[in-house]
Amino acid sequence: MHLRRFPILPIPARIVQFARLVAPNQRAAEVEMLTRLPGGRKGSGRHREARWSEHVRLSWEGHSEASTVTLTMTIPAGSPPGWDWPQALDWQEALALAAAMPGDVIRATHSLVVADDRDAASPVADAGFSPSHLVTSHMAGPARMWSDFRVDQEGYGRQVIAANGLDPADLARCVQRLQELGNYRNLALLGLPVARAQWIALDQIDAAIAQTGRAVARHLARDDELLASLSDHSAALLAIASATDFRMAATAAYARIVRDRLREIAPRPIAGFQSLDDFNSRRFDPAIRTCAAFNDRLELLSSRTARFTALLRTRIETHIENQNSRLLASMDRSVRLQLQLQHLVEGLSVVAISYYAIGLIAYPAKAIEKLAPRFSATLAIGMAAPILVLIVAYSLGRLRRRLISQDDKSLEHGS
Repeated sequence: MHLRRFPILPIPARIVQFARLVAPNQRAAEVEMLTRLPGGRKGSGRHREARWSEHVRLSWEGHSEASTVTLTMTIPAGSPPGWDWPQALDWQEALALAAAMPGDVIRATHSLVVADDRDAASPVADAGFSPSHLVTSHMAGPARMWSDFRVDQEGYGRQVIAANGLDPADLARCVQRLQELGNYRNLALLGLPVARAQWIALDQIDAAIAQTGRAVARHLARDDELLASLSDHSAALLAIASATDFRMAATAAYARIVRDRLREIAPRPIAGFQSLDDFNSRRFDPAIRTCAAFNDRLELLSSRTARFTALLRTRIETHIENQNSRLLASMDRSVRLQLQLQHLVEGLSVVAISYYAIGLIAYPAKAIEKLAPRFSATLAIGMAAPILVLIVAYSLGRLRRRLISQDDKSLEHGS
């Protein structure tokens, strides 16, 4: 809670800060270089401090994906602050170590802190600030800053800060917030090239989704082909989201921190000059809006693809239900026809069985007639025929009902 502090700045002072993106596989090399700091491993795992001398001090801070190295040097009394690098050995050693830390530098600043506006006149004139890009504002009350946010030939952005009577502790906090404002601004802007690069892919997917949507509405292709096309679009959008979600979320988070730092600095414009608020609103906010628009468009396309997919799936399911209904109706007709055929066969079976049964009775009846001439075999067979038909019909019907009853019972036990 108390480690992220900026050192009290004696005036005049020189500040050099590097903000770097550090990959996970570079953290070990970074820790190894931190062990070279004078005085050993002073500080926590996310904050280290070291002194090369009474006038040169270095502090390191580790963040989630970035690190900052801040080098401060007290300018001896009577020496006018300037942009030429000091030749003192302690400064050279500290600057060499700070510049050699692993990671990709996203911002390097060279700042001069002076007592008041009068002392700032010479450094501002010598900084080579572009008049059309110069940004200057009062901040944290009386303090004032100058910068054009351009990179000089050595790769540093130059800043001049005048205390104008601000308390040293308040000045240190103000300078820290000013540095964080610039660092988080550059971190937030890392999302802009990602959004621009993927915007073309979103254009292509948008056109493809529109074409597939027209095909869905006009039935220009088979449903399974359209569903496969929508699945491809969804997969492409998921791939883009997977590749950009972290950077876009980080951009939004960094942008909120930038706004917080800007509010804490409370810059006040100076007539005739561009202020920090103006610079942010003209150079920073549009980039953040572009990233937000990219996120919104990605979400919109994903939602549109999901709606098309749901619509097509509903249509396919409706087709399947209609096919199932027609199939069930056809099966019902087939079952009714089979039942009718079964009744017809059952009737024919009664006739056939009765016919054979009468034939069997006829032989003994004729034999009896031979033995007893008064017995009429024809009369006996004629009288037995309807009785046999009724008995056969009754027996087959009873057998059929028994089979059906047994089948119903087996179904009940199975359920």
